[in-house]
Parts: sequence; structure tokens; C-alpha cells
Amino acid sequence: MTNNANIAKMVNQLNEKQKQISQQLYSGNEQMRGLAKRVWRVQEDERKHIARELHDGVGQLLTALINQLQQVKKGDESIALDESIDLARQALSDTRVISRLMRPRILDDLGLIPALDWLVRIMADPEKAMIEFHHQVDSILDSDTQTLAFRVIQEALTNAIKHAQAQKIILNLIATDNLLMIKIKDDGIGMKADQEASPEGFGLGAMRDRISAFGGQLTIISQPGQGCEIKILVTGRNGR
Repeated sequence: MTNNANIAKMVNQLNEKQKQISQQLYSGNEQMRGLAKRVWRVQEDERKHIARELHDGVGQLLTALINQLQQVKKGDESIALDESIDLARQALSDTRVISRLMRPRILDDLGLIPALDWLVRIMADPEKAMIEFHHQVDSILDSDTQTLAFRVIQEALTNAIKHAQAQKIILNLIATDNLLMIKIKDDGIGMKADQEASPEGFGLGAMRDRISAFGGQLTIISQPGQGCEIKILVTGRNGR
């Protein structure tokens, strides 16, 4: 083979390599755009949920309170002031719950474990759902990782209680310098494989996207009537 033929072969190989790299970059950019769109959709869905909670809950309580106060102003003696005070207190309580669920101050002030203790306490229903929480944290978690863990656990517990009708939920959390592992297991109604894969299914798409943004993985083991186990694994934390 002549030198010219060798050079031509090398040029072709380089061109082919360049084409492969370009395709990989294009594919990577497409994946990033897709992830950005899904994260944006998650944020919009959360805003929609909060708006609905405010409108249907606090908004209706305040409307009822205004109507009662107007009746009192007109001299209607059938309206008891105590009822108005109860409505105001309920509206205040609902506002505080929504505010804490949006961003609990305890997460910023005391950290992840006290915040999860609080979350488990307010989400557990003494008559319907029992939640066991076990944890082993051997590392100081940065703020973003704490927020990630809190949000995906909040989403998983909501799914288990509201959608899967679970009576018992076991939550395990382990954190080291280079690993975060969360496992949520419930005895609810479970789900089919196509429900797991659906991006809209019970908020699982939102959980996957949050975890993907951290380079982690979410695994679901579930069958109809046999509960559900969600495992979240994020490795290589703290740059290791």
C-alpha cells in the first residue's frame, strides 16, 4: 500500500471518528433538552397542584369566612362568632401545612433527618397507614442532596398512601460520602409494568427526572396486589 493510500485511509478513519463524536454530542444534547423539558413540566405540575390546594382549600375557607362576617355586619344574630374564628383558624392551619410542604423550614434549620421525621409524622394516618423510618447517615449532606432526598420521599409516600392505599410503609435511608440510597416499600395495591414506565404514572416520571438530574437511578419492583418497592441510588457524591 502506498503512502498516499495510507494517508487516505487515516483521513477516512478520522472522518468516521469525527462523525461518531458528532452523533454522540447530538444525542447527548437531545437527552439534556428532553430532561430540561421534563424538569420544567415537573415544576409546572407542582405549581398547578399548589394553586389547586390554595383555591379549593384556603380559598373556600376564606370565602365562607367573608360571607359569615358580612352576615354579622348586617346584624344576623344566627351567625356565631366562634364559627368565624374556627374558619379563620382552619384557613391559617391549611396555609401553614401547604407552606411547610412547599419548603419546610425544618429542612433548612435542622437538616434532612428531622425534616423526614416531621414528614413521616404528618403523613402517617393512625387509622390507615403506618410508616417505619430507619436511617443511617455517616456523611454531611449538601443542601441540594437533602432537597432531592426529601422531595422523592415525599412523592413516594404520597403515592403509597393516596394512590396505592398502603397500610404499612417502610422507609430506609443510607448516606455515606459517596452514596445515597433510599428504599421505600409498601403493602399497597401495586401496579402494572406499563404504569411504572408511564412518565405520568403516579408522579414516578417526576421522581425519575429529579434523580436523573443527579446522575442517579430509580428502580421499581411491583406487581398488582403485591405492593411496591422503590429504590433510589445516587453514587459518586462529593466528587468521588
